[in-house]
Amino acid sequence: MAAINIKIESQLKDGGDEVLREQGLNATQAITLFWQYLVQHRRLPFTAETKLFTAADLTLAIATQYGDALNQLHKIRDILDSDVAEFAELAAAKLELSRQAAGILQNGWRLESLPDDNDLSASTRRMLPRINFHLTRCDYALMDLPAELPVPTRVVNVFGIALTDYETDYSRLQSVLLDTGLLARPEPAREFVYRDENVTVSVIQPDEYQHGAWIVRMQSKTLEHENTLEEAGLAFPELEGRVFLPGTVYGKAVRNSHTGRFEMGFQFLSGLTEFHMYSSGHEEGGNPTTPDQVAASLAVTVDTYLVMLSHEMAGKN
Repeated sequence: MAAINIKIESQLKDGGDEVLREQGLNATQAITLFWQYLVQHRRLPFTAETKLFTAADLTLAIATQYGDALNQLHKIRDILDSDVAEFAELAAAKLELSRQAAGILQNGWRLESLPDDNDLSASTRRMLPRINFHLTRCDYALMDLPAELPVPTRVVNVFGIALTDYETDYSRLQSVLLDTGLLARPEPAREFVYRDENVTVSVIQPDEYQHGAWIVRMQSKTLEHENTLEEAGLAFPELEGRVFLPGTVYGKAVRNSHTGRFEMGFQFLSGLTEFHMYSSGHEEGGNPTTPDQVAASLAVTVDTYLVMLSHEMAGKN
């Protein structure tokens, strides 16, 4: 019999011994199993890494994996829509999607064992399980593929619905990554920031935007406000010389209190909203409504909604 002598830190040994006891093993048995695996498989039973990942590192890594999975999902969608695709191509694409999903799951397990680095990375981290749910739906929709093309319409439709939901939440994730600073964004040419009691409003003109075009971003300041504002439909303020255009993710139809008609407004998702603003009827340099005034008006819109909601809740009680 051979003997092995090793030296490791006492804290690490105590932690490892605790896990082994939970598994009904001692150190000798664990090392023997490890050596048996090496002999049978000719490789380590894990990936050796020298970098210690933080929660923010893994969150960003998983977000990148979700982007790769989205590209794979689009590839599968194109195969399903093609009249010349072969079944072997679809089967290979499906296998690759399952492999990517397994990689995401593995990093997700690692992330669960790490504490949050800060409040900003925590808000991004909370979004990951929902996106993974939609990815699982996409993968599951393709589980019972027939032996040949075409794939039944029912399968294609279920896959398409899951893919649309995945795209929506992935777009939200990208916005949150940018706003929390986990994902770098180009430096804006100009930026006006208005900090209200309930929200922070940024009116930004990126360098590549035309002179009268802006991006407006708003973020709730507390988790309570984030939950209250979630998916609430808000109308844009009527400001001279300004017109707003929400994106597909943050846009929401709302009823105009003056005309009674529905028009496109905006909503908050995970405490954030984003839309475009343009100068209308005036040159940007002579616009009667400055970016600071725009930011203040939008903050008042949110404040007014929160006050009205508070009064409604008080009336019900």
